[in-house]
Parts: sequence; C-alpha cells; structure tokens
Amino acid sequence: MLSILVSSGVALTVLADVLLKKSAGQNARFFVLGVILYALVAIPVTLAFRITEFGPLFIIWEAVTVALGLVISAVVFRETMTIQRSVAFILTIAALILSYGH
Repeated sequence: MLSILVSSGVALTVLADVLLKKSAGQNARFFVLGVILYALVAIPVTLAFRITEFGPLFIIWEAVTVALGLVISAVVFRETMTIQRSVAFILTIAALILSYGH
C-alpha cells in the first residue's frame, strides 16, 4: 500500500511540475491545473504518514521525485543530462537504497 501511495503522490507532484513548467506563467489553465494537482498530493501523503514514519517516507518520496524529475527533464523537455545531473541521479538511487536499511 505504501508503494502505491508514494507512486501516486510522486506522479501527481511531477505532473504538477510539468504543467507549471508548460504554463511558463502565461497559460492560466496549465497553471491552475498544476496548483490543483499539488493540492491533491496531500491525500496520498496523509495516508502514507499513517503507515510509516516521517523520516523514511520523506527520503523515499523526495528521492523518487528527484529521480523521476531528472528523467522527465531529459526525455520530455530535452534538457541535457550533464555529469552533475547523472551524479545526482546516482546519489538519489543510493539514498533510496540506504533508506530501506533501517
């Protein structure tokens, strides 16, 4: 259940980020939809906090968000995957692995 909550929350977060990026402060429809999706993230977060502690959830949630964000930035927005971003991705995966060691 925790995996489903984290996956849905991260998906909502990244989709909201994509919509806000596409709005560029000019497209009100994308902007409003992005804000609504951010608000909806509170639902899976709240439910996930019932299942696990704050620390591990925060690490997992943020690491998955960063990893997915890096992939989306490269694939959707054709941003360059620099050495720094590649190292960040590797460290993000390391954070995920280490967070399960508790």
